[in-house]
Amino acid sequence: MAFRQAWLEAPLKEFRPGEVLLGWQADSLLVLARLEDDCLFTRMTADNQEAWCLGDVFELFLKDATRENYLELHIAPSGHRLQLHFPDANAILRLRDKEIKLTEYYVTDSLFDFAVRPVPTGWEVFVRLPAASLGSQATDLQGTEILASFSRYDYDDQGSEPVLSSTSPHEIANFHRQQEWRSLTLV
Repeated sequence: MAFRQAWLEAPLKEFRPGEVLLGWQADSLLVLARLEDDCLFTRMTADNQEAWCLGDVFELFLKDATRENYLELHIAPSGHRLQLHFPDANAILRLRDKEIKLTEYYVTDSLFDFAVRPVPTGWEVFVRLPAASLGSQATDLQGTEILASFSRYDYDDQGSEPVLSSTSPHEIANFHRQQEWRSLTLV
């Protein structure tokens, strides 16, 4: 799946391409992201910081299609992560209306394994997410339907606004719009 800026008529000149490859093995979802980047930058120094405000971040939005809850996972080039578990699609509205604090959705126990590595053209991220992290009891993901979206905040070290992109065809730059996430059946 390629990154794009579907909400714009044409991509910004600062937009850098990337792609996400998705697979599965037994009871784990596997994700490989290749992100072109002219300047790896983050001020994220620990897990569960607001990654999207601190620099470059790769985001995963994942949901078992049979459930209401979903995960939002962030990975920074520094090797730190933010893990959020939302009980339903309306949780983000409650958060934006300040009815609840973001920290209420934090997950402190590790939900997934990951590795980050810089490459000459940017950076790569590999993720292994057990089905149990999505709330599934499956020991084999064959035939499982998930909703997935992968997004990105691409910062520079000059203080410019981040360049946003996503693998989903979002009509507006709102990555929580589940109606635009991809429905994928693992075969």
